[in-house]
Amino acid sequence: MKRDLRSGIVATLVSIIGAFLLGGGCDSMIYDEMLDCPQGVYLKFYTKTPCDVDTLYPADIKNVNIYVFDSENKFVAEYEASNVTLSSDYEFLVPIYPHGTYSFVAWAGINEHYGLQSPKQGLTTKEELLLSLKQTAGVAENLNGTSLYVGNSVDVTLPDPESVLGAYYAHIPLGMTRYTNRIEVIVEGIANPQNYHVEISMRNGDYSMKGNILSSGALLEYPAEYTYGDRALSAQFTTLKLENGYNDRIILMGKDNKILYDEELLATLLLQIPNVNLNCDHDFVIRFKVEEQTYAVTEVWVNDWLIHSYDTGVESDY
Repeated sequence: MKRDLRSGIVATLVSIIGAFLLGGGCDSMIYDEMLDCPQGVYLKFYTKTPCDVDTLYPADIKNVNIYVFDSENKFVAEYEASNVTLSSDYEFLVPIYPHGTYSFVAWAGINEHYGLQSPKQGLTTKEELLLSLKQTAGVAENLNGTSLYVGNSVDVTLPDPESVLGAYYAHIPLGMTRYTNRIEVIVEGIANPQNYHVEISMRNGDYSMKGNILSSGALLEYPAEYTYGDRALSAQFTTLKLENGYNDRIILMGKDNKILYDEELLATLLLQIPNVNLNCDHDFVIRFKVEEQTYAVTEVWVNDWLIHSYDTGVESDY
């Protein structure tokens, strides 16, 4: 009798140990069904533009909103990673149930300057509106000092737990793209800088879940922060994603709102810089040189490249 009891105990222990070795502790002896085995995806956030040699981990990515989509690109769930410090070791776990094929969209830098939609489980797709830059009477909120990033993962398939006899976790890199840009506009050769102002506008305030600009959004004027010097002014702007086809414009006005310059921001200025890549370059300095005798722009420089020059017939003082 004792021998039979001892043999039964030994057999049970052997079965438990074997199950842990085969299934990593997730098997029918512990879970009622294999479908209850834990699964998930570890996401590693980084940036690497077409111009970067190395993978980077921006310090200004602190909070990340993660949206999970199924194989039909329908919204499943949302998670938030807070107080993030990106590094080659940092990963964020997204638990997944049930098994299947999933993809992920991550946004970093969403804050009080944006209106955010609430996606509906099983209904909202990646093409639908997620966020809008807030505005008042057509003037966008000031984004100075902020950054916005977005990234889309590849599809990842989590297997049926019964096929792997246990828990399964995938590790997926998720590259982030910066959407914010800093543009400084300098106007030189003007006696009364306070009489001049600069406008930058674009229809780029509304974005889909996956990060596309939605052309249905309103035309926005970006606010400028001005500083004045000796016969010069500086107007600093922070804009969202720069992309052709969204009514981008830059206007320089003088006294009594007289227009000295009115052109497309991208096609006629920024994209005229040799080897410029808007996926890599996010900081621009535009310099207008003005001849006040004729009240005309004589030169336009972008990042120290002379883009346009105009002969006014008057010799410049500088």
